[in-house]
Amino acid sequence: MDIAVRAHLISWKFVYLNDVKVLCELPESYEAYKKQQHRWHSGPMQLFRLCLPAILKSKISKWKKANLIFLFFLLRKLILPFYSFTLFCVILPLTMFIPKAELPIWVICYVPVTMSILNILPAPKSFPFLMPYLLFENTMSVTKFNAMVSGQFQLGSAYEWVVTKKTGRSSESDLLAFAEWESKGLNEDKIQRRLSDSGLEMLGKLKEQEAKKKKNRIYRKELALAFLLLIAATRSLLSAHGIHFYFLLFQGLSFLVVGLDLIGEQVE
Repeated sequence: MDIAVRAHLISWKFVYLNDVKVLCELPESYEAYKKQQHRWHSGPMQLFRLCLPAILKSKISKWKKANLIFLFFLLRKLILPFYSFTLFCVILPLTMFIPKAELPIWVICYVPVTMSILNILPAPKSFPFLMPYLLFENTMSVTKFNAMVSGQFQLGSAYEWVVTKKTGRSSESDLLAFAEWESKGLNEDKIQRRLSDSGLEMLGKLKEQEAKKKKNRIYRKELALAFLLLIAATRSLLSAHGIHFYFLLFQGLSFLVVGLDLIGEQVE
């Protein structure tokens, strides 16, 4: 990211080779994903602090400077995590305990939905997952907010640089497709003789990883927010706040699921 920013500041042009394919792997557990997101939000804030003088002194246009500072750094890595955490995890549930305090519906509904739609526009097939995406992003705002603060103010966790562990394993469906491709046009006897060593190795690795499953972790911050949100949802139901109740209920359940580590796979 540092190299990309510096190249942009001296007006280098980038060429995207869309035909080049590289193997990638999604984090298997919430713990791995959490560490990945911490890097992705702490690192840019450290880079922003270090590169801001160079951005201001560079010879690129004012529009490019504004785009780099406000859209590339501040909006995505600072404003959105701060907005999500403070509004949905702190201010909204606390208003349920304060008499006559109420947030307008556009703050709770329209703004986050609009931002989510803008994020999903490049991938229209993701539209059915809009609400789960919004709820999960709000749960991740705790990690992102913590990473943003630690990166900006050089706190202890800013120096933790844990790379996401790659297990290099494939799903069972991938292995079956691989075996089917290998066996195409061969009879059953030849299939047994010609199964490749790589396929067997992948299958062995899959079984080995399944044997290493462990107990779920407990995430205290997420659980604390889950209880706060669910209690606030109960208060909202008793005081007849319709849309507030549904949002607080589903957001509280999302935090509960994450806090109990019920998503992803629990793999060592």
